[in-house]
Amino acid sequence: MTGPVNYSSKIRSYGQSVPEFRLDGFFRGPSVATGIFQDRRGRVRNRFVMHLLGDWEGERGSLSERFLFLDDRGQATTAERLWQLRLEDDDHFIGTARGSAGDIVGEATGERLGYAMHWRYRVRQPVGDKFYTLSADDWMYLIDTDHVINRTRMFFLGFFIGEVSIEIHRLADTPDNRAAMERCPAPGEPIR
Repeated sequence: MTGPVNYSSKIRSYGQSVPEFRLDGFFRGPSVATGIFQDRRGRVRNRFVMHLLGDWEGERGSLSERFLFLDDRGQATTAERLWQLRLEDDDHFIGTARGSAGDIVGEATGERLGYAMHWRYRVRQPVGDKFYTLSADDWMYLIDTDHVINRTRMFFLGFFIGEVSIEIHRLADTPDNRAAMERCPAPGEPIR
């Protein structure tokens, strides 16, 4: 399979679905996530825990992501990314991001309708001591007010290379939870 497909018509099919997924609603305050990266053959290559902390002021927001990656041998590495987000209107948004988890090349663009959200972006991804620019086709689905399922298909030079699957869980917006999300997870730390 080559190249990501234009899914503009697919997002419209979610227009009447509920609940409504708002970027500035779900990604406000602390969240924790777990996920995997599978290569194009379906083999799990990485497992990870992610701490997220989002803040908004009007149509502008920031979303901090802190990762703990575990490889097949249980070796742990950490990485971070900080998103700067802007709502263009009720259904469209753009973002940029920088960090050791991979910089976004140019702008990420996204749209949402009903319980679905679709992002498109290119990310400069570290692999060993080299960097590769990958194209991401990123879909998020709101399950309820506190849970999102995220599936991202990754492409390199138009060829499918793998998929990321993530479950994101919102936490109560308390000082303790905010403090816990402001650092990378530690190996073996319980998922909150």
